[in-house]
Amino acid sequence: MGAEQPFAQRVRLATTLRAWQQDEGIASLDAVRLRELRLDLTASWSPTAWLTLSLNVPVQLREHLAINLERQTALGWGEADVSARVVVSGAGQLRPKALVSVIGGVRLPSALTLRDREQRPLDIDAQLGAGGLTPQLGVAWSGFFGDRWSAMASLTAEAALEGRSGLRMGPAAVLVALAQVQPVRWFGVRAGVDARGELPSFVDGVADARLSGLLGSLLADVVFSLGRQAVLLAGVRVPLLDTRPGPVHTWPIPVVSLVVDL
Repeated sequence: MGAEQPFAQRVRLATTLRAWQQDEGIASLDAVRLRELRLDLTASWSPTAWLTLSLNVPVQLREHLAINLERQTALGWGEADVSARVVVSGAGQLRPKALVSVIGGVRLPSALTLRDREQRPLDIDAQLGAGGLTPQLGVAWSGFFGDRWSAMASLTAEAALEGRSGLRMGPAAVLVALAQVQPVRWFGVRAGVDARGELPSFVDGVADARLSGLLGSLLADVVFSLGRQAVLLAGVRVPLLDTRPGPVHTWPIPVVSLVVDL
């Protein structure tokens, strides 16, 4: 969702399930393992042919495992995203060759501060969000080449305000670019890159560059059209580039998504 041509009064619902695991630190010294199962619930509505409003709410199950085998588990709502997409070129055309859009939004501090049985707050990395308001701004382009080929690219920047425990996440930018071929009406394959760059975060005004840097992944998906009103996607994100000082290792991320037009 987010790259398609909007139509007046179009309503779409989507669910996306992904699992990720990240290992930080030095084995036998300060190693920490984070893993999470995340379900995103998304709804979008296009009141006109050039404007789309979206809401995304994640449900997350996260585990934080320290080297001393102390385990912290968090389950609940994550931080919701509210956004608006304005098509500035190509809106209203029957078969546009390209769409250019501007996207603006905000990530809300909707995740609760989770606590253990003694009512102590869980570790910051075990929480389901940083707890700060995060404005977002980006641009997106979609190109359509005949009946079989299409491409999409987006660049989004975000800058968080201070959240829980004096944490303020560093400014970040996300680039996604992919191409898709659809040899038959009901089946398509797409591949591309997903990159994120992040500046150091701050905790109580002190810079923490531990996980700042550039992370780049290869994405590969298969797409199935389930009739005219539903699309099923299954794929993987494979990390290829990581300049974060860490040391940190991110495992491949499987993704499954279902999008339905109402």
